[in-house]
Order: sequence, then C-alpha cells, then structure tokens
Amino acid sequence: MSLFMISIHRSIVLQGRHRRAFLFSHAMNIMVGPEEDRQLMTGLHTVAAVDCSDCRGVLGWKYERVYEETQKYKEGKFILEKLKIVKENW
Repeated sequence: MSLFMISIHRSIVLQGRHRRAFLFSHAMNIMVGPEEDRQLMTGLHTVAAVDCSDCRGVLGWKYERVYEETQKYKEGKFILEKLKIVKENW
C-alpha cells in the first residue's frame, strides 16, 4: 500500500484530469515530474505531474506557474484526484 502525506490548502474542490480533485498546499512521498505548459479550464498554467514515489501511480499535478491573476492562489499547490486519496486512521 502506498502512503503519501498531504496538507489541505482550503476546502476547494476542483476538476482533475479525469475526476474531482482537491487542492493541497503540501504533499510528501511523491515525485514531481518535468514542467510543461498546459491549457486547463481556467487558462494556461505551467504544471508538473505528481506521482506516488512508491507505486509510481499518477496522483495529479503541481501548479508551478499560473498566468491568470484570479488563479494565482493555486501557484505552488498540488491538485490530487479524489479517487487516489484514501483516508485511514485520521
């Protein structure tokens, strides 16, 4: 079983690549891939894929740079798909 640690930024629910996702300020036990520009529903962003460091499964992405002023709160944060998050012993 893979374990990655997260710290929620706000109670914000967003759309991930395939499903609903949450925005987090911190994540541990992950690997961050190379940066790429991606056109998302909220505009152009520079993002990096986030994978589990144990199983190598794709969890979501990290917002490296955000160009739209109204979306700046996402910069440096992680979006992780709800389907990939399991709550245990909280």
